[in-house]
Amino acid sequence: MTKGEDTKHVILEAGLDMASQLGLECVTIGSLAKLAHMSKSGLFAHFQSKENLQIDILSYAARDFAENVVIPALAIQAGIPRIKALVDNWIKWGSRLSGGCIFVSASTEFSDRPGKVRDYLLRQQEEWIDCLKRMAESAMRVGDFSKEIDCEQFAFDLYSLLLGFHLYYKLLNNAETKKRQEASLERLLDNYR
Repeated sequence: MTKGEDTKHVILEAGLDMASQLGLECVTIGSLAKLAHMSKSGLFAHFQSKENLQIDILSYAARDFAENVVIPALAIQAGIPRIKALVDNWIKWGSRLSGGCIFVSASTEFSDRPGKVRDYLLRQQEEWIDCLKRMAESAMRVGDFSKEIDCEQFAFDLYSLLLGFHLYYKLLNNAETKKRQEASLERLLDNYR
């Protein structure tokens, strides 16, 4: 990496953590410059606008998510073992961010706000849902799931379970969350066998 790329990586890592804690809308050129110990003009030179900064943070998070959640799961045996690995990876990934999964909070922030940030987030979420559908399709192909299942419904059910986990883990701070998540996942998988 060049020095400029290294600097941008440090900025985006700090921006991701800030967005996880405070929300993507709270990440501004000024607030991030202060956190990264840079001048506003120095940080502005990397992004040119708050909107570009927010999109770059989401893009950085998406690459990190792919590298730490999806790609490792794809190395696991197709079917239920892969789905379980994907869920575990998502939980670990979201848990390492101080505020939890940025895509969950950003989806709430930008769901009704038209613009480039929402458009980017929408594409990213559609790709994630498509990934969940493909996981169900591969589970059907290897015989772990019934051939009659609705893969879109499975994606909906699994993502709903993950969102519920996020709420219980981050907001409610429920000590039983992990145990309940595992039980819910087993019931969900049994429903599609």
